Amino acid sequence: MAQATSDASVSISTADASAQIPKPSGAEAAALKQEIFVDALLSRPIVEGKAGISLFTEDTYSGKNTSNTPQNSYTKAYLLGNVYFTRDFYLSANIRFATSGGNSTTQNYFLDDGSAFFAEVALRYDADNYSLVLGHTNINYSLSRDYTAGLWGSTFARKEYGVDSMMVAGGSYKIDGGAFGNHAVGASVFMVDTTGLSDTYGTARNPEPLSNGGPANTGKFNNYALSLDGLNIKALPKFRYQLAAVKLTTQSLYNMNTNTSVPTQYLANEQRYVASGLFNKLDIVGDIKLTPLLEYNRVLNSAGLAGFNKSYYVGSLLFGYKQWSLGMSGTLWDANWLNEAQNTKKIIPSNTYLSDKWNQEQVSIGYAFENGIKATVAYKKENQYAGTTTQTVGVNLKYDLPFAF
Repeated sequence: MAQATSDASVSISTADASAQIPKPSGAEAAALKQEIFVDALLSRPIVEGKAGISLFTEDTYSGKNTSNTPQNSYTKAYLLGNVYFTRDFYLSANIRFATSGGNSTTQNYFLDDGSAFFAEVALRYDADNYSLVLGHTNINYSLSRDYTAGLWGSTFARKEYGVDSMMVAGGSYKIDGGAFGNHAVGASVFMVDTTGLSDTYGTARNPEPLSNGGPANTGKFNNYALSLDGLNIKALPKFRYQLAAVKLTTQSLYNMNTNTSVPTQYLANEQRYVASGLFNKLDIVGDIKLTPLLEYNRVLNSAGLAGFNKSYYVGSLLFGYKQWSLGMSGTLWDANWLNEAQNTKKIIPSNTYLSDKWNQEQVSIGYAFENGIKATVAYKKENQYAGTTTQTVGVNLKYDLPFAF
């Protein structure tokens, strides 16, 4: 605006007062419009998330017994999203669907034991420097359960040592360490969810009954988890780590193999410890990226049985080149009884609690098409039962559709 001379006579009326106020620039006007738009949206809940569907074809064959291993085709799908009440407070939900259980037939099939279940239904509050959670969800434990390469990598981790489908109350505090990175200290209490939120619809499986007992199935928030996560460290900008510990209280245990309760003198609280780290998309040569992961899991008093311990060693390599991906991963694990715990082993006549060593390896090749479909071809070799090597080849087509309204 031009500045008036010192001897000029200036008169501003009510009518022309607005003309003297500078108008925002184009960028400022757009930002203001966006702010008003967002504020208007946040006057009511906002829904955002994504839906996905995966088509699987698997052929499993065993070196010892090929008559009882599945050869099947089936579909899995999911619907996950957040419903926002304020900018920071929202309901998080994750619903999973499957057309088959995938492990009880010797013929190709598409639909035989379909199911739907809630992987998560929880209230969350995420502020700048802390977060809170309450509801049916998973414990923050293990990077391999989310980032292991291979078509079945994450599934194996969740099955073996993930702490999932719990009723949880917890939170984390976020620390901005500048050049030392961003870190989060987490703590939670939890128990096995025996409510309808853990039900599986479409099959006969019910929520885990309290009478079965076992680790964390206490009906009380007397199970604990601690975690320390970090990333964005200046010296290692692509490095991420996690240290975590979980205590699962064991008050009772019903032995399904003998239809009897295990005497309490043979029970102990299960303890899990994990140390894991990964580098996210390291630049190798040209457009080739590499995400390596290493993890160690230690489980004491596994399944709530005193002296029955397990160790898991996980390695994973995920290569990416433009729309191509190559994933390789392997897990070694062992189980053993302490010498003084042999009496416990004798009263539980089950192959589930053997002292032995096992391994599984897998490799996968994937391609992401322009239309959003991802195709993966994979192979898995697993030695999970004494004297038996199981091999599986699989093909997966996956499509994700994000949404917001």
